[in-house]
Amino acid sequence: MKRVGILGSGNVGANTAFFIAENRTAHVTLVDIRPGLATGKALDMMESGPIRGYGSRVTGADDISAVRGHDVVVLAAGRVRKPGEKRIDLYLENATVVTELCERIRELAPYAVVINVVEPVDSLTLHAQETLGFHRFKVLGVGGNLDGTRLRYLVSKAVGVSAREVSGLVIGPHRGNMLVLKDTIRVSGVPATFLLGEERVDALIEEVRRAGDTILEMAQHSTSYWAPSAATARLVHAVVVDTRSVMSVSVRLEGEYGVGGLCVSVPAVIGGDGVHRIVDAGLSDAEQTAFLAACAELRAAVAQEKARVTAR
Repeated sequence: MKRVGILGSGNVGANTAFFIAENRTAHVTLVDIRPGLATGKALDMMESGPIRGYGSRVTGADDISAVRGHDVVVLAAGRVRKPGEKRIDLYLENATVVTELCERIRELAPYAVVINVVEPVDSLTLHAQETLGFHRFKVLGVGGNLDGTRLRYLVSKAVGVSAREVSGLVIGPHRGNMLVLKDTIRVSGVPATFLLGEERVDALIEEVRRAGDTILEMAQHSTSYWAPSAATARLVHAVVVDTRSVMSVSVRLEGEYGVGGLCVSVPAVIGGDGVHRIVDAGLSDAEQTAFLAACAELRAAVAQEKARVTAR
């Protein structure tokens, strides 16, 4: 069975480990610099195994060297956003953590697929790829995969059906200007606009755009973590099992969709080596214009973030 290392044993890291174990995807090494935290959580998960019926092994460690030779490494360390906090302030702190981790990953697991879930996802996925020096298709961010699962839930709730019956594609930055492709939102192949009407679907799309902030404002002390963990575990499964599933992930573009040198979510075939290929979603002229405008805003934000880091 393949091995997955998860760096960071907070809410996202620990729940991702649990979901991977439940799916029987791989053996998991949970790492955290806080002494005993990862080891304790790993023991807790393993003691639930006889009840939950999974046989995957979850072990904990206080030292990153435990992920040596692992097939997949998940970046789940760093601080989460506080209510009202700007993403650029979070970037300044988390970029330092990501730099340190990636320098060690490059040494310990040079052939791993690296999956980033640390916010801000697009900016730090690009930073991770540049720091690692890995091929761009081997460094992914959860991005649109998370936004898509939120979309599926909200539409299923509105229609009154299982979320398994709903499909929909979200691309672009993992921010409020993400692009939800309305024509792809379907319930067992039936357009959601036919079932709910244009106005209701538009309202749901706005709800998806605000989802992360809504949860943060409600919970106050904690941002979302169940959905990000589930989205990350799904992405890990696709890599480990080589499912060749199509998912919207944040990946560095070099000409695709008219964008270069930027990590942003687009549909891609995910397999054992990370991104097998990027899929052309066939955007309309209006969608392409909106996508490029969102990417331009993200590029400006990335430039500002990097300038602030340099100036410190």
